[in-house]
Amino acid sequence: MARRRNVDHDTVVAAAVDLFWDRGYRGANTRAIEEKTGLTRFTLQTTYGGKERFFLDTLDAYLDNAEANHFPDPETFDLDALANWFEQIANEDRMPQINQSGCLAFNSISEFARGDVEINKRVERYMTGFEDRVYQILQKAVDGREAHKGVKPAEMARVLVDLLLGLHVVIKARSNNALPQVHAKSAADLIRSWKRA
Repeated sequence: MARRRNVDHDTVVAAAVDLFWDRGYRGANTRAIEEKTGLTRFTLQTTYGGKERFFLDTLDAYLDNAEANHFPDPETFDLDALANWFEQIANEDRMPQINQSGCLAFNSISEFARGDVEINKRVERYMTGFEDRVYQILQKAVDGREAHKGVKPAEMARVLVDLLLGLHVVIKARSNNALPQVHAKSAADLIRSWKRA
């Protein structure tokens, strides 16, 4: 019987994020999970409920981190900060390398069929969480008279979700960094156009 390896949950999840980011769900077989995370097959099954459940736990942790550390902050963001946030997504230092996969949440949207209930819950969390934060920023800008009164926060927040998803597509499909930067700048210019003159 193989000895159980002692592994820390946070370390395991961080390694799993890297693995699923790099190979996707289907490309990360059980052996690769074992090698990357230090989990045994037995632990993967008994502690995490198998590969699919482990992937969902990993995706949840990824979303927790995105919400805590990467999503725009309604408390501190104004329109300029939101525009800058979009531009930073396509910053050469921040974008994944051309041969790397990009955002794990977006990759899950594109890898799984829309009929997967558990993935759909997490996609919904990602999109509605982002949309709600952007809505709050835009509503604050309208209420504080930073944005002109023609800006409709709910509608524009949905537009920015679409632009974010489009930017992830462009980043993943790019052959060079210019196109994502143009896409991100267009989103930023749109946001800045909502400011009062």
